Amino acid sequence: MPDGGGHERGLGRPVVEAAAAWAGMVLFALFVRSGLPWVVLSGAGLLVTALAVANSFRVERRPAAILGFSPVSGKVAAYLILGCAVGAGLGILHRVVWEMGALPRGFGRFVFVAVAIGASEELVYRGYVQGRLRRLGWVIAVLLAAAAHTAYKAALFAFPPEGVVIDLEFLAVWTLIGGVVFGALRELSGSVLAPLAAHVLFDIVVYGENVQAPWWVWS
Repeated sequence: MPDGGGHERGLGRPVVEAAAAWAGMVLFALFVRSGLPWVVLSGAGLLVTALAVANSFRVERRPAAILGFSPVSGKVAAYLILGCAVGAGLGILHRVVWEMGALPRGFGRFVFVAVAIGASEELVYRGYVQGRLRRLGWVIAVLLAAAAHTAYKAALFAFPPEGVVIDLEFLAVWTLIGGVVFGALRELSGSVLAPLAAHVLFDIVVYGENVQAPWWVWS
């Protein structure tokens, strides 16, 4: 199934654009909480990602297709519902494993930020990166997009504040698994809406009661 690449030839440009967006987001995550002058590298990473996406829009001129959106159909709607169920289920599992209680006790101000972050990550990884890599085959695209998301997440958590211990191996394994599940939803549905809904519901369930942002949030 073609994915917004009707005017492009070969694999070179889409793969290079996906790789640039991947590298830019890792650079952003590594330095986003650093002070001057290193935080400038974070901005440079975002710029690289933005330029890669902008170039794709310039060449293809179908932003919706580039980001993985497709016309809403019965199939897309069915997978959208499945995505909501998957995201909520994974969120409950996360809370139970970490002894947080099965469901949030309320909703704090941070829930809106959590939703925005989750949606943005899906548009970048399952939408843009996975979409650009589909010319390599959808299985490879799912795995590489999941790996890109995992690299970003590991970079974001790589330098925790003093006193905070992060099991990066655990984080990487489960981010990769989640990325594969979300990527499969994107391929099976033909739309980024299903994984986007899954990620948003996951973040609502996990972080819904937070009033303040956790330390790892972009700041």
